Amino acid sequence: MCVPTLPSQIEFGGHRIAGLRLADCLDVDQSNELSARLFGSARMRRLRAAGSFHFTHDHVPFGPVSFDRMSWGAHTSLVPRTESLSGYYLVTLPIQGAARVRQDSHVHPLTRGAGGVFNPLRSFEIEAFEGFDQLLVRVDAAFLARAWQGISGRPLTAPLFFEHAMPESPALAASWMSLVTLGESVARLPLGSAAREYAQSALAASVASVLLTQHDHNHRFLLQGEVNTAAPRVVRLAEEFMLQRLREPVSVDEVCTASGVSRRSLFAAFQAHHAAGPIAWLRQRRLDAARESLEKPARGDLRVADVALEFGFPHVGEFAAAYGRAFGETPSVTLRRGRPPRARSG
Repeated sequence: MCVPTLPSQIEFGGHRIAGLRLADCLDVDQSNELSARLFGSARMRRLRAAGSFHFTHDHVPFGPVSFDRMSWGAHTSLVPRTESLSGYYLVTLPIQGAARVRQDSHVHPLTRGAGGVFNPLRSFEIEAFEGFDQLLVRVDAAFLARAWQGISGRPLTAPLFFEHAMPESPALAASWMSLVTLGESVARLPLGSAAREYAQSALAASVASVLLTQHDHNHRFLLQGEVNTAAPRVVRLAEEFMLQRLREPVSVDEVCTASGVSRRSLFAAFQAHHAAGPIAWLRQRRLDAARESLEKPARGDLRVADVALEFGFPHVGEFAAAYGRAFGETPSVTLRRGRPPRARSG
């Protein structure tokens, strides 16, 4: 049984939001096809024979944001056929039951009061146990990037990545409930009316504000008083560790240990603050130190090869090429300019 688009209501926390029923299916294959219309192609399958498979999908469009309610009835897995979401974020707010999500190498549960965020460019899998029901808030990624610039006053230097699990916060739960309340009011307005368009814009802006200011993500430090400092704490710790080892081999794992974060968090922090990874940042600092050494040679017989090896560049040719890209001249030119003129014999 598959029902065509019909009026429906999304019920969440005592609110009933008028929308459309896009799917009402007892067949797994047909459910895959209907779900793909909005969320992209995925592989949906039953994991256990117990329970009755019954896929339902209700949808309420609000411009760059939509509210969707999805349930499967039986114990089901859902794996996107493409590697990740394409161009949008998904916030899941469980209504009842439980599920388990694997995103990258992280696994976290979904239960009522403990939702999560799915990011573009990050693969994920969902295992929904029997009776799991959820409200999904879909947010356009380009819209969220514009909202970030409006809130922070600066463009994104790297994609936004939210922590998968929502923090346990009564204030955050109250914020999402207030957005559902607002959505209920907006859905009552006639589609296409000026009032509906205005209200949808206000709702979308509110959703973006909650995501960007109350959820953990790789750019949030810029909104928390760190913007006036040289760098957020994790970046400062990593920088200090690497600067002390300009002349030594340094691995990413060592930098992670020194700064107390995972590889993913380290790279996210450096991308957000420097628009470059930690090793690329270290390479530039080594080039800066090499330039300083060439500009003021400590001895008259100093060679470019000596400086290259001192600062971790085993191949002089590669060092010269990187140096030229960074400073617009060869290291030998810098060295010649830095040497004092020889005294003429009499």
